Amino acid sequence: MDISRKTDYALRMLSMLVKDEENLLSVRTAAEQVGVPYSFARSIQHGLVQAGIVESLRGVHGGMRLKIDPADITIRQVVEAVQGPLIMNDCTGEEGICSRQATCCYHPIWVGTQALVFSYLDSVTLDDVVNGKNTPAVDPKFANRNAFYTYVSCGESCPRFNQQ
Repeated sequence: MDISRKTDYALRMLSMLVKDEENLLSVRTAAEQVGVPYSFARSIQHGLVQAGIVESLRGVHGGMRLKIDPADITIRQVVEAVQGPLIMNDCTGEEGICSRQATCCYHPIWVGTQALVFSYLDSVTLDDVVNGKNTPAVDPKFANRNAFYTYVSCGESCPRFNQQ
């Protein structure tokens, strides 16, 4: 699992939009402030428009602005809008099939790690992070070893750990 440079730049551009929701932000200005080539910033803008996160207005005084309320979108949603689904390992993807899954002692670990990361990134919105309203946290169940199989849903294919 990797947060791409493109995602990092997209989050920085979105931060600029959250901080100044009243005005349009030109892609050129965003590119300069984020420190990326204009063509790369345009590519990021295009992806954010396709994801429905920003809208683009053309013309001399055009630019981009948020299309959604930043309090309504989690950091995970932004990351996945830019780079696709976050997966810990190929076996944890939506159609993650592995011939060793039924006997792999690590599969439940990767599933649990992915659930933990999702919990963390879903715990804060774009507004929370940019405006310092809330810090990320994880569900307390992740600290409870006995709760492991409540968030690791690999069914009968999960080898069972010694439960204490």
